Amino acid sequence: MSAFSPPKRYPVPGRPGLFSSYQWHPGMNDDVILRVSKSSLGDFGFCQQQSFIKRVLGIKSEETEAMIRGSNVHDSIERFYQDVSVSYAASMKSYGLENVEKYFMEFVGEGDPKRGPYELDEEQHLTKYMKLEAERFMNCADPHFFLPIGNEVSLDAVVTIEGQLVHLTGIVDRLFADAEGIPHVHELKTGMWKDHKPSKWSNMREEMAYYVMLLKECDHEVLGGLECERWGWDHTGGYASKEGEEPDAVWRGVEDVRQKDMDSMMDKLRLLVRTYNQYKGDLDGRAFALIDFWRAQEVICEPWCDLKGYCPRYEKILWPYPQEG
Repeated sequence: MSAFSPPKRYPVPGRPGLFSSYQWHPGMNDDVILRVSKSSLGDFGFCQQQSFIKRVLGIKSEETEAMIRGSNVHDSIERFYQDVSVSYAASMKSYGLENVEKYFMEFVGEGDPKRGPYELDEEQHLTKYMKLEAERFMNCADPHFFLPIGNEVSLDAVVTIEGQLVHLTGIVDRLFADAEGIPHVHELKTGMWKDHKPSKWSNMREEMAYYVMLLKECDHEVLGGLECERWGWDHTGGYASKEGEEPDAVWRGVEDVRQKDMDSMMDKLRLLVRTYNQYKGDLDGRAFALIDFWRAQEVICEPWCDLKGYCPRYEKILWPYPQEG
């Protein structure tokens, strides 16, 4: 089941009297501007109509087990970087990897303070992650470079795109800096990494490109204006190089920022703003295109989309508003 949520305005941090909304349209008052997040931009790039249903109409899917697992793992790892003692870990370093790993494992725990005991294999994800981080700690020439300079940090920027003010917002999982001070933005995902799916690469790189731009444009008192040179990901669900293959340890990938993906992300962002500029605020989503390629309905819509009841392709069976005619 999905739930309808009415339009919502969010205060823009650092801009008194200014609000942003995913339901923005050109007819709105000047004190409301378009809101864009990494997720909303990703939704738009996947299927504009699905983005309209989720963001403009406010139709939300039920929370899945994967979402719950992801939230629990993210929260636990955030607490790990807040609470871990680098000096104590350094004292264990001389005794070998096993002792550092044992110390890091103390942060796995058996549940989330808010959501209760783990029931979705969170311990497995966290155990693999702590083993990988213990190895990284052992390889740090200076243990203090182990800690992130940004840990689940909220960032906001107001920029002009296609003649419109836009509020860019997002939460960066981790931001690291190496011994030379070069910043590196890093994303945590609890799914499995499958490198035999080329679309995975392009989608992940564009997500990171969004964060790179957000860091450069934001007015954060410490992190604002940073020029990231690298980005990367951890997939705690493991790695499988072939369809049907069982995943193994955490897949960690790091690479230099790619201008090609920065450009692609910006093209998508400009298209999103142009599309919203055509929207009249009348709950008619014809300005937002359906995902359209051969077999799209068969291989994407039917098996994966849980918002079909609100989609024109399926005759708006569950449309929450009265329809003319």
